[in-house]
Amino acid sequence: MKKPLSTTTKALMLALAASTFSFAGPGLADGAAKFVGNIIQSNTAPGANDQYTKLWNQATAENGCKWGSVEGTRGRYNWGGCDAAYNWAKNNGGHFKFHALVWGSQYPSWLPGLSVDETKKAITAWFDAVKERYPDLEMIDVVNEAIRGGNGNYHSGYNNTKIIQALGGDNNGDYTFVTTAFKMARERWPKAILIYNDYNTVQWNKDQGIQLIQTIKKNGAPVDAYGLQAHDMMTQGGGNGGTGGGGDCLSLSTLSSVLDEIWQKTETPMFISEYDIFTDNDNTQKKCYQEQISLFMENEHVAGITLWGYIYGATWNSGTSGIIKDNKDRPAMTWLREYMQSDKAKNAKSPYPGMVKEASVY
Repeated sequence: MKKPLSTTTKALMLALAASTFSFAGPGLADGAAKFVGNIIQSNTAPGANDQYTKLWNQATAENGCKWGSVEGTRGRYNWGGCDAAYNWAKNNGGHFKFHALVWGSQYPSWLPGLSVDETKKAITAWFDAVKERYPDLEMIDVVNEAIRGGNGNYHSGYNNTKIIQALGGDNNGDYTFVTTAFKMARERWPKAILIYNDYNTVQWNKDQGIQLIQTIKKNGAPVDAYGLQAHDMMTQGGGNGGTGGGGDCLSLSTLSSVLDEIWQKTETPMFISEYDIFTDNDNTQKKCYQEQISLFMENEHVAGITLWGYIYGATWNSGTSGIIKDNKDRPAMTWLREYMQSDKAKNAKSPYPGMVKEASVY
C-alpha cells in the first residue's frame, strides 16, 4: 500500500510540473524521460561534435564549481571550470547542475583561519557571487556530505572550518546549518531544484541519510531532491567507491527496496548523482549497469542519472569505472547505448509529471 503524498509534496510536484524544467536534450538520453549526464573535467567546454556531447545531456563540473576551485584568493574568482560545464549545457540544449555551494571538503585554503563572523560573511559573499554569475541555475547541490556520524564527525571535514557555527550550528543533530544553507539558496534561486547530496546513502549510511532529510524538512529547509551519489553499488569496496576488481553488484531487490524506503520516509524525489562501477571485470560492470541503470530509469521517484566519469583511467579512485577504454566501448557502454533507445527508457515515469520532453530550460 502506497503512502499518500503530503500536501507540501503535492504542491512541490505540481509547481515543478508547471515549470520550464525538462530533462531531455542531446546525447544517448535524447527522447528519454530522464537525463543521463556526466562530469566535465577541464576548463574547456566540449564542442557540438565532441564525443561528450554525442553521449550525454546533463553536465556537472567535477571540480570546477567547488568553492576551493573558484575562490582560491578571498574575493577573487576563477570561473573557468564552472563556466565550461555551464556553457556546454547552455549551448547544446543540455542541463547543468551546480556542484556544490556548501561542502566540508575542497573549500578555500584561507577559510579555516576565519572567525565565525568572518566565515558567515565569506559564505554569504560566495552565495552572492554564484548568484551573480549564474542567476538561472536549474539544479544545485546546496549542501554536500553533511551526514553526522555517532562520533561527532561528518561525511566531510566540516569540523575543520567554522561553517557549521556560521550557519547556525548543529544542536543535538538538528542540522540547523544545512537548513540555513537551503534557505539562503532559495532566496537567491527561487525556481531552482535544490538538492542535498551525499555518499553511502544506499548501503552503509542509509538510515542516517533518511534522518537528515527528515530533519531538515521538518525544520523548514526548502529541499527539493535528494542526491544519492551511488558510489556504493557493489557489495565490496569499503564505501564511497570500490577499488576495482572485487565484489559483485548490489542486489536488485536490495536496491529497489532502499529506493522505496527513502521515498516512503522522505517523500523527496531522488537524483543518482555520481554513479560509477569500479571493476576491471567487464561482465560484472555490465551486469550492474543493466540491473541498476534500468531500475533508476524506470523508478518513478528518480529524476535523473549522472555518471561520475566515463573514460577508463580518467576517473577518480582506481579509474576502472570508465565504460570507454582505448576508444572502444566496454560491454556496459554497449548495453547503455541500446537501452537508452528502448521504449522503457523513453516511457519511464518521472517524479516531475507533465514536463515537456523537448523543451529546454535555457
